[in-house]
Amino acid sequence: MSAVEALYIFDRFSPSLTPILQHEWRSRQATTAVSLLSLYNSQPSPRPSLIYLPNTSPPTLLFNIIHNNLLFLSPTTSEIEPLLVLEFLHRVVDVLEDYLGSPLLGTKIEANYDIVAQLLNEMCDDGFPFTTEPNALRDVVLPPSLMGKILSNVTGLPSTSAPPPAQQLSTIPWRRSNVRHTNNELYVDLIELITATIAPSGRPISARSNGTIAFTSKLSGVPDLLLILQTPSDNKQKLGAAPLCGLGFPVFHPCVRLTRWRDRPGELSFVPPDGKFVLASYEINLLPSSTKSSSQLQLPVSVEIKTLLGPQSSEFEVRAFISTLGFTSIANTASSSSVFGSRSSRSPAFGGSSNNPTVEEVSITIPLPPTVKTLVGTRCSRGEFHHEGKEVTWKIPVSGSFSTTGGTATFRTGVAIRSTAEEEGSGDEEVSHDSGEYKEDEPRDVNGGEAAARTKEKEKNKKISKKMQMAMPRCALVSFSVKGWLASGVKVESLKVVGGKGLGEGVKPYKGVKYLTKAAGIEVRC
Repeated sequence: MSAVEALYIFDRFSPSLTPILQHEWRSRQATTAVSLLSLYNSQPSPRPSLIYLPNTSPPTLLFNIIHNNLLFLSPTTSEIEPLLVLEFLHRVVDVLEDYLGSPLLGTKIEANYDIVAQLLNEMCDDGFPFTTEPNALRDVVLPPSLMGKILSNVTGLPSTSAPPPAQQLSTIPWRRSNVRHTNNELYVDLIELITATIAPSGRPISARSNGTIAFTSKLSGVPDLLLILQTPSDNKQKLGAAPLCGLGFPVFHPCVRLTRWRDRPGELSFVPPDGKFVLASYEINLLPSSTKSSSQLQLPVSVEIKTLLGPQSSEFEVRAFISTLGFTSIANTASSSSVFGSRSSRSPAFGGSSNNPTVEEVSITIPLPPTVKTLVGTRCSRGEFHHEGKEVTWKIPVSGSFSTTGGTATFRTGVAIRSTAEEEGSGDEEVSHDSGEYKEDEPRDVNGGEAAARTKEKEKNKKISKKMQMAMPRCALVSFSVKGWLASGVKVESLKVVGGKGLGEGVKPYKGVKYLTKAAGIEVRC
């Protein structure tokens, strides 16, 4: 039966070919870790997550992911479900970050090899993924601590050990047993990533929002929670047989009761893991169903591009319009004061507020055609720009009165065209051709050369104009972030503790909600 056979972790930028970690669940591999790394590096970039190596004996499937500067390789010599191995590798990354801290570095793995080895043995039993939930692992593998290392140096015993036999393991796979917190808190973070394409006329061609509901639970005992989401009626869409609260393609954490969601779309009933986890993810079409109102997509940053400007038609201009008024009304309804109270915008350490949305990190990237040699006379009314390679990055700071009332910023530059040897030597051929025979419809004069000169000048201007058109940008990529606002209009209606045990009577946990929208490359065509 197919199974996960081994795991090798390498530092991508280390000159040494020795793996940071080498863990094998099955018999020793016929192909060594160093050989697998060489075969991986020999593949052309970009490398797929699954590479077939037919020249090894036996032929090998090499699964791989990259996280930070670490390369995770998992070979298997038998046919296996690809998503099983890839999901297992991502779970390994999540668990190691949970235990060793983020960012995950090779030095942390080397310094805590005993803990990592215990985790891998618990997560995979003889090659079959077994316990992959961080909360369940914490019941059997104690996380590293300074006190544990001190005791290890004094007593000579390992710094980690299995829990005492008297400790009862949790019956809920994703939650630790005997959870205790001095301050009981619940945090909900709704994060959306916008992708859109805008036509030259300003009409949106496509616009989608990929959302993630990140949850942080710090509650004692085993609480039973109910989270109710609400979306604008305009965003409701059918998926299959029935609309799912306007959330397209929802994906849930195993703790969510799917029956409750199917019966009452928008209600998430669950017993949460302890700590941080992703409760759900979704996708929403931001364009209204009516084609007549398809141009009503409102974003805080819009861009207008004008080309072929200036006396030589060699300049282009990008104008950015930043507005903070069009989405304020949506953000003001993003939380319920009866549920979250006056502190619903989270603590100041998280930044932003659902009642005071702020636009930040505005950046516009302008790809340049290959015919552009350099830029000349570049200036911008606000911010700073950086020209590197075949693109220009223009960063616009949003501060002061600009952050409260919005405004307009302008970027303008000229282009210098790259010349070739063929273009430089084509002039003589044109002269000899033009000075030869004439077509019957060409104008003639008594001198015989004036009409030919005018024709040559027109052709020259036409070629220059065509070259300038080829040197103008075709689009601009807009990026920004908005704290306290969601493009889809999804909001948390309420969050309640409806049951469970161990929390204590009269305990009212503090609840906080945060909204964040990010746009990483909205394409505006021209």
